[in-house]
Parts: sequence; C-alpha cells; structure tokens
Amino acid sequence: MSQSNSSTNQAGLFQQLQGLDTRYWIVNIMEMFERLAYYGVRAVIAIYMVLPREAGGPQFTHVEKGQIFAWWAGLQSVLPMFTGGYADRYGHKKTIAFAIVLKIIGYIMMAKFLSFWGFFAGCMFLATGTAIFKPGVQGTLAATLKDSNASVGWGVFYQLVNVGGFLGPVLAGLLRLMSWEYVFYACAVIVAINFLWLPFYKDPSEDFEVTEDMSSPLKVFVTSVLGLFRPRIFFFCIVFSGFWVMFNQVFDLLPNYIDDWVNSSGIIATVGQSFSTPAFPTFLAAALALIFGGICAVGVLLAMRPDHRPAEEVGYPAYIVVAIALTAAFYVPLLRLNQGIALLTAPFLGLLVSAIAFDLYRVPAKVLAWVAFIPATLGTFFFLRENFLAYSPILIEMAKNGAQVNPEWMLNINPGLIVFTMIFFAYISSYMKPLTSIMVGMAIATAGSVLAGTATFGWLCLAGITVFSIGEMLSSPKKMEYLATLSPKGQEGLYMGYANIPVAIGWISGSIIAGSLYEEHGDKVNLAKQFLETTIGMSKEAITVLPKSEVVPTLAAKLNMTALETQQMLFELYRPDAIWIRIGLIGLASIIGMFIYDRVLKAVDKKA
Repeated sequence: MSQSNSSTNQAGLFQQLQGLDTRYWIVNIMEMFERLAYYGVRAVIAIYMVLPREAGGPQFTHVEKGQIFAWWAGLQSVLPMFTGGYADRYGHKKTIAFAIVLKIIGYIMMAKFLSFWGFFAGCMFLATGTAIFKPGVQGTLAATLKDSNASVGWGVFYQLVNVGGFLGPVLAGLLRLMSWEYVFYACAVIVAINFLWLPFYKDPSEDFEVTEDMSSPLKVFVTSVLGLFRPRIFFFCIVFSGFWVMFNQVFDLLPNYIDDWVNSSGIIATVGQSFSTPAFPTFLAAALALIFGGICAVGVLLAMRPDHRPAEEVGYPAYIVVAIALTAAFYVPLLRLNQGIALLTAPFLGLLVSAIAFDLYRVPAKVLAWVAFIPATLGTFFFLRENFLAYSPILIEMAKNGAQVNPEWMLNINPGLIVFTMIFFAYISSYMKPLTSIMVGMAIATAGSVLAGTATFGWLCLAGITVFSIGEMLSSPKKMEYLATLSPKGQEGLYMGYANIPVAIGWISGSIIAGSLYEEHGDKVNLAKQFLETTIGMSKEAITVLPKSEVVPTLAAKLNMTALETQQMLFELYRPDAIWIRIGLIGLASIIGMFIYDRVLKAVDKKA
C-alpha cells in the first residue's frame, strides 16, 4: 500500500479539529489520566531504584535497574501485539477496565516492597496493565479517525498524553519530598479515575463484524503473529527499533546522568531571578492555570455530552463526574483561604452545583463547563503567581548553596513542550508523508539526546532535551499514523499493538546495554569507589562498609575539595559522557536504515 500524500486537499486546522469524533475525545482524556499516573512514576523511578536504603530507596544496582526495565519493556511493548487483537475481538472497553485493575495492583506493590522480587512483581503488573490499556485506547482512536484528520488527530492525542506526562513529574517531584510511598499511592488513585469515563461512550469494536479468523482466542493469536511478518510491518519494526534504543534511555538513563554529573544550580538561580519580577511568574502561572481549567471544563463536557445529547437527556451518573470536575475546580480558589476549608467545602460545592444542575434546571453542558473553567483557571493563576513571587529569594539562596534541580523536573521540559506545541508540529507534519516526518524527527531527536547526555551544565542539558522533544513530536506520533494506514478495517487495535514492537526491541536491548555500561563507566558513586581504591589507596573492606550516600563526601574530604569540584574531577578523569556517544551512534544507524527502507518502498510502489 502506498502512502498517500497528506498535503492533497488538506483541510484547515480548525476544520480537522471539528471533525473529530466525541469518542475520540473521551478516550483521549482517559489516556491523559493514565499517563498522568504512569509518568508520575516513570519520571522518578530511575532515581528511586538506585536510591540508598538510608534515603528510603531499595538501593538496586544499575544492572538490576536495567533488568527490571528490560522485563518491563518486554511485557509492556510486546504484549500489545497480542492484546490488541483481543481488544478488537472482545471489546476495547472491557480490556481497558481490566487494565486499570492491573495497574492499581502494580502501583500499590511498588509502594510496599523494597525487595528486588517484590518490586519487580509490582513493575510487571504495571507493565502488563499498560500493555492491555494501550490497544484499547489506540484502537478506538484509529477506528474513529478519518484520512482527512488523521495527522492532527494523532497529534492532539500525543499532546493530551503529554498533559499527563507534564503534570505527572511535577506531582511526583512534590510528593517524593514528603514520602516515596505517596508517589505510588497517588498514581493508583489517579488511574482509578478512568473507571468514571467508561460508561459514557459507545465501544467502536461493537460495530465490527467478527470474521472467521478472529472468532476464537487461538485464531486471534495466530492472526496477531502472522500480521507482524508482513514485510512492510516487519522491516519497519526492525529498522525503527534502533531509534528506540536511544529514545528510551533519555527517560531511563538520563535522569541518573543528570543526578550524577549535571550542575543545574544555574537554572535555579536564573528562575529565582526571573521570579523576582512579575512578568515571568505571571506567564507561567497563566499557562498552568489554563491547563488545569481546561481539564476541569473538558471533564464536564465529556461527561454530559458524549453523543451531543440535549441536557435533559443526560443521566444521573454523568453528574457524578461533573461533581468531581467541579470539586477540583473549586478546590484551588478555596485553598488560598485555608487548606482545611478547601478540603471540606470544595466537595460540598461540587455536589451542590451538580445536583442543582441535574434536578432543577438541567443546565446546558457548555454553561457548566464555564462554571468549572473560570474558578479553576482564576484560582490557580492567583495561587501560583503569589507562590512564585514569594519563592524568588528562596530560590536564589538555594542556588548559592549549590542546590540542584530534580532530574524529573528538567526532563519535564519534554512533555511541557509537547503540550504547548504539538498541534503546531502535527499540522506541519500533516504536509509530509509519515515516513518522511519519521526520518526528520529521528535525526533531530538523536542530536538532542547526545547533546543532553554529554552536557555538564544545566542549561545545555535543557537545550538538548528541547531539541530531542522537537524530534519526538515529528517522529513518534507518526509511527501510529503509518501503521493505521496499513491496518484492515476491524483490526486497528492489533495494528496499534504492532507500534510497540520497535519500542520493545529498543527498550529491552537498550536497558541491558545501558545498565551494564553505566554501572561500570557512569555511576558517580562507583567511580568514586574506584578512585578511592586505586588512587587514594583505601582498602576494599573500608570502602564496602561506607554507606552509599557517604562515598562521594568521603572522597571530597580526602581530596580537600568541594562536592562539585570532586564531581568535575571524576567526570574529566572517567568521561561518563562517552556512553551517550555510543547510544547516539545506534540512533544514527537506525536513521540510515529508515532511509533505505523508504527508498525500497518507493521503488516497490512505483512498480506496483
């Protein structure tokens, strides 16, 4: 099948947005909540797994961390190839509900267990739940999108996914300051919210006619496997997998690299100085407030009008969701008064307004959406602006004392950029063929990852993450669009499952390779131990009994250096950034392979 040039008869951006199905918006919101929980954990888990026991972590090695990520990758990325077929056969909504249960179990186990196997089991529950969740959501999206709005549709999906991806690390970064357990418990609660959305849309898989080869579990399995070996799909997955070796290490390995080697105190100083004048705090508070207000308003709209029904036809269950959205909207304005008042009053007001709207006046959905949007946006804006201005002198003082930005907050520039610019890049890429956009994005993302992974200064690392994010927006959503063009009707979930195969190959191999490399050549504590033994002359026994958190301070004291000077000395001696050059070369090889794949397809299509 040749790829159509999407620039032909291309509709305008707003026309494409208006043509999106209501079911499309509902499953997008479900995916956003799922990603909020998922990235809340994923943003900090690379740091958490190697955290010393005395700091509340399980203190795994980087090799053990790599093993967990490799198995996680296998389950989460390979299983959708099979669960996608079952989602098409037995219903997208049923598989989504089952997935939510598994994910809740996984988050709770990760909170409770510090042992390797207990934590490993929790990760596997989470990975399995994610593998089952993805095809149900993405299959619904593929079934509701048309050729005329596919590029923008997948782009908006990717943008809303990253609203969750943006807010998750912020939430996790705050919760882990109180207790690491709170991160996992909060994510379990957030993903459970998705149960509320399931009753409010029709499953598109109910409209599909079950064919003979999809009528039994065994035939579903056979069809799933055979479909993978179609030449276009098979070679696409193999070639694209090299890119995902590089891509996943940005989220699995870069947090450790930032934590060990990047001096980000300059970022804190700059932000503190920016917060001392009203302009920047006002802009940032407004942006975050609009996101939160939009989420509350969309929650109301999707609950009340999944089929564009008149207000008088909306059932009582929808107003429960409306009450929750209104509670969230009222909470922040009341929080400015008192936390206790907010906790007690916001739920009461949410239920009261929802009950009045349902029982007395049948208020239209748009009116209630504005009732949610206005207080949520204004309350959040003033609350954040006041706090940003108050934190200016605190941040400046923290920078003077050498405080560092949490790695998950630095990486949060990635989903933040996607939230605010994805529609723009999706619209631009709608004028490109999917494979062309993928190749351009791969090249940009590879360059960005190498820049971020070799930097030692915070702003340079952020620049690399920014470049990487632009490449991601041009490449990653396009893999789903490309596979959707190859999928037969009724098998959208199956083919969306295939999109995870290159992710699996790259994530598994990358986790194993990077874990071993970083344990030996990149981990600051291990390199400090090596220096203590080989250069300072400390015995292995004396080094072994040192708590992990005391190794680098011990070396600094013996060298009569500051912690930052010791870090710079170790970096220049051992060059841990060389690991990222190797990872970048793998990405480059994948780009060359994708170019050859594209040339071959064009030659084949020309002969057809």
